Amino acid sequence: MMHIMFLSALSDYINTNAPMSNIPELLGLHHSNPLGLHPIVVPVLLLVLAVAMRIVYFVIYKKERRSLYPLLYSMWWVAVAATYYYCFSGDLPLFTDKDLGRTEICIGWFCQRQVVGLGWSLVGVALLSYTAYSMFNVLLHVIAHQSDRMGLTEKQWREWNWIIVVMLLGASLAGIADDFAPITGVWIMIAYHVVVFMLVLVKLVVDTVRTHLFWRCLLSAVCFIVVFEAVTMLAIECIEGYIYLFLPIVGLFVSADARYKKKTNTAA
Repeated sequence: MMHIMFLSALSDYINTNAPMSNIPELLGLHHSNPLGLHPIVVPVLLLVLAVAMRIVYFVIYKKERRSLYPLLYSMWWVAVAATYYYCFSGDLPLFTDKDLGRTEICIGWFCQRQVVGLGWSLVGVALLSYTAYSMFNVLLHVIAHQSDRMGLTEKQWREWNWIIVVMLLGASLAGIADDFAPITGVWIMIAYHVVVFMLVLVKLVVDTVRTHLFWRCLLSAVCFIVVFEAVTMLAIECIEGYIYLFLPIVGLFVSADARYKKKTNTAA
């Protein structure tokens, strides 16, 4: 009975507040930008961090500079924190959907040609895609590094890929549905999050049984969820900016990978 009442209340909330195209809108949680940052400041910071992380990532692998792991981790968490701050900001530029007759806060305003024009919107989509892809690639690398330090094999680490596929598929379908059936898009977003949380919980239990390192396995699981949610929020904006670029953008994320090295090479 309780779950039926909950679903009914949730359905009413969605119908009242839809369309919702991203997690901040779904949760209805926004802050008033206490730092007073201009809307373009954080996206530029994220782009700079993305380039810097790719450089550090390259040096770690090509030059065997394992001492740079703390720097990579630090930049990564700064990027994640900045993403959450930006995406949940309540004073971002507004986007008016003429078909739906609704004005809403637009995270990817610089990807919308109605807001910044065709040329800048194409540049915005390209740069945001690169930023989200770089953060995603570092996520895979960090998870691989931590899994290796816990003694998991490459095959066991790659089990995360199945969860990643579900998240990419869910975020993609939600982004597409928002253009054609907003209510459906919201339900897709909720459904794939439930599935992902269940899969992460299973992975946590399995890895704990394998390694007997519960707290480290828990840290990896929480890290994965927190960071991928940040990347997902940005990726949805890439897709929504130009729905016709859906396949290239998703293809870019699918191509992301992390080279796996033996423990003797990755121990930090």
